[in-house]
Amino acid sequence: MKKETAKSIPVFLFRVLVIHFLTYYFFGMLASRVFHYETILSLPVIRDYMLGYGDASVVWGPLIQPVRGLILGCVLLPFRGFLAETKHGWLYLWLVFVGIGILSTPAAAPCSIEGVIYTRLPLWYHLIGLPEILLQTLTFSLLVHLYMRHPDGVVQSLPPIFGILLQSLAGACFAFIGYAVYSIVYALTAGVEINAEANLTLKVQGLFIAPFLLNFVAIVILNMSKRFSAITRVKLFLTLWFCNAVLIAAYQQFVMGGANPLFVLVAPILPSLIVTALALKKPIA
Repeated sequence: MKKETAKSIPVFLFRVLVIHFLTYYFFGMLASRVFHYETILSLPVIRDYMLGYGDASVVWGPLIQPVRGLILGCVLLPFRGFLAETKHGWLYLWLVFVGIGILSTPAAAPCSIEGVIYTRLPLWYHLIGLPEILLQTLTFSLLVHLYMRHPDGVVQSLPPIFGILLQSLAGACFAFIGYAVYSIVYALTAGVEINAEANLTLKVQGLFIAPFLLNFVAIVILNMSKRFSAITRVKLFLTLWFCNAVLIAAYQQFVMGGANPLFVLVAPILPSLIVTALALKKPIA
């Protein structure tokens, strides 16, 4: 049954989508901090080619990545067998990314040969973007190949504790996506300007660090302890919602200068639903 599930097209597409989203978000955030994208995107010439760091599209960008992940999954569908049977399939997949998707793009994109020749972007700008996209596509290729080499699932091939930690991390990441979606919806309905320069600061993002850790620990405990195997979905959801709401209220009150009751009550709903759906290995009552 597990092998049949692993061969399922929807399962493959979903895995590729998740891997793309997580690697894109992680390396994007890391590179923006290390290379100071905020400053780079405001420089002459570059600001005429790229949107500013504070543009609303910069905030929307990560939320559109599941669409790109789905497209990548569809493109890779015919090559599933090759990836599963080839020991160095990750290397071949990465070389395709590097050769066609980065260096030899049909368009004059940054970091590409055409971009160096036909755009006014300075050479250093092309070079400074390479670490992010090379590492992101390399990690993506490694993880996709790893899944294809283990048809019963990567989690099943790891010691039990690693499988639980991996599942818990994935669940906490999905819950974080729930916070991101609600934050944007809240900003739009409240008429608040979406500004990446302000919203991507550590102070603002710190609002969700404690709930992220809480959800991660909650899933670990739920998967490891048999004492919670009989908990109902309603009780689990209400407990998660209450704990997340308390953490958000405390952070807003003591760090941001005042709690927003509507945000405190509504923001944890979607993340708590996500964690409730993913928390336990076996269905709960």
